[in-house]
Amino acid sequence: MSYPNQYQPPPPPPPPPPSNILDDPDVITHCPGEDTLLCTAYWYTAPDAPRYEICSHCFASHIRNTPWASCFQRQLKPSDPDRHCRFDTPRMLSLWPQVLRNNDWTYISQFMARRAAIPDCKKLTPMPADIDLAGNIRRCYSLRNREIDNWTICAACYEDVVLATSFAGFFGPHRPSPPPPAGQTLTWTCDMTKHARRAIGKYAVTNNWTSFVRSVAHAASLPPCAKAAGVAAASRKWFRPRPPIPKMVVCNACYYAHIAESFMENHFEPVPVNTSTSRLETWVCDMVLVPMRVAQMKAEQDKDYQIFWNAARAIMANPPCPSGEGEGSYGGILYSLQGTSGKVCVCSQCYAGILSPYGFGGSFDATQPPSRAGAGAGAGAGAGASKLCIFNEKSPRRAQYMDKLDEAVNLRTLTPFQTFASRLGVLPTCPTTTAVPNRKWYGNDDCLICESCWEDFVKETSLAAQLPYQGRVLPGGYCDLYSARMRGLWAEACAKGNMDEFMAFARHRAAVYQQTVPRMQEILAVMRMRLQQSQAALLTGVRLMGSDLVVAASQASGYSYWRYGNASVGYGWATRAGAHGQQIFNEGMGMNVAGGGEMTEIARLEKMWMAVE
Repeated sequence: MSYPNQYQPPPPPPPPPPSNILDDPDVITHCPGEDTLLCTAYWYTAPDAPRYEICSHCFASHIRNTPWASCFQRQLKPSDPDRHCRFDTPRMLSLWPQVLRNNDWTYISQFMARRAAIPDCKKLTPMPADIDLAGNIRRCYSLRNREIDNWTICAACYEDVVLATSFAGFFGPHRPSPPPPAGQTLTWTCDMTKHARRAIGKYAVTNNWTSFVRSVAHAASLPPCAKAAGVAAASRKWFRPRPPIPKMVVCNACYYAHIAESFMENHFEPVPVNTSTSRLETWVCDMVLVPMRVAQMKAEQDKDYQIFWNAARAIMANPPCPSGEGEGSYGGILYSLQGTSGKVCVCSQCYAGILSPYGFGGSFDATQPPSRAGAGAGAGAGAGASKLCIFNEKSPRRAQYMDKLDEAVNLRTLTPFQTFASRLGVLPTCPTTTAVPNRKWYGNDDCLICESCWEDFVKETSLAAQLPYQGRVLPGGYCDLYSARMRGLWAEACAKGNMDEFMAFARHRAAVYQQTVPRMQEILAVMRMRLQQSQAALLTGVRLMGSDLVVAASQASGYSYWRYGNASVGYGWATRAGAHGQQIFNEGMGMNVAGGGEMTEIARLEKMWMAVE
């Protein structure tokens, strides 16, 4: 039986997973696709194609109730950045019903083995071009007629996406034009963005190649989102949800990246921009907000626009996520994770966009943050956390909290998140190489372990009980168990049942530390001080010179003000302050913030430290 590459009518979208699938604790909530699954879960493989891994959600949704279920073996595997589910692609979803009807296991097993041998998409990571004898880049495809210049895709995306559509004939091996000069290394990237995937799926159904090219070319031509810096409102097009949410706008780059060609496209409309008044206005795209993006992803997964709109309305109605830097009292409501004594808190925006859409809001209690006057220790449930949301980019454990939340979503229980927060979220973060006073320490005089690293890594190991320091408060210390090298050596010591070699290396490492890290920190502190002095001088000089210009502009025409100035700052200043400002500015420009000798010394010391860190 042959299954040609050309387009086959797509099967109807799979129905929502049966309730018995979602009730099965062995099945994750949704397929991770190209993303990394951040929890331990069951994965399925066939002996004929052991590298073609299938997540438990896809297995339960498409394979478990078929005669071929017994052809797969399952194994519980930890998170691995190199492991992805290969089943939930347009090509496999198109092939699977066909081969299943024809009972053609040989074909599908050979397809899985061949597909698993193709390198995964590297997305926008540049890849060196491997040019064959015909002048084409191996495993690289582009449009045969070059309707979009320099638009290339990888072999994985060609197999998974393009070959499942009627557009396959418009693609071919990519040949650089003009060919690169001899000896020059050529790189390329895969441009099959999520928008391009949505566009090819939408327009291939009606064989509308022109609309596909127009949409992808336009998206590729847009300047990237300016993020929190914002841009002049008249400099680009903007969109907003329907019904409109006050003050919410989405830039055209984010609109095409997340909304265009999706089911939410018809729920958005252009924002009218008054070009005569908006040139001086700065608009910031609201899609850069993390809770906004999380809510959009949840709505996309469930194909439910109301999830996004409800979250977006609440996000825009609340104060910005507090970063804990130079802010007064937070003006919104904080939500404290139950069982953490108010030490693990989420702001109103993140509660609305990150927790509520996934049904986890009930595990957090609303608490009014203390006022500025009462924000000290003991000021209430929110004290100590009132100015820093755990999901804020300034939060030291933000990435870990996000990973644990992703695990909770996939396992349909908040337990992994709660366990992590109650164990580590209430502890001070690891100081690494920075000495800190009056902390609890574990280990001994040769190897100090902070509370976080003890709880996260050492506590449950076989040699932990042999360490004399078990929460001893010391006047000062830094952590030795934060690095991958030291953790690996500790694991080896536990495997041997003897820590003598580990402690010998720890003593050697401590000696190198004393020779290197304090001196590097001293040099860097001096550099920071010089930089601050230089910036202060430049700012003061600019202010004084600006004031001088105001005075000069207010003087009568022909007024002589040549008397202020000298050879080093120039003549013609209207005030003595203006001439002095130029002098201060020149001094700031002339400051040598980082001397060559100091940089050389830092490089030498850093090399010594990295050899043992």
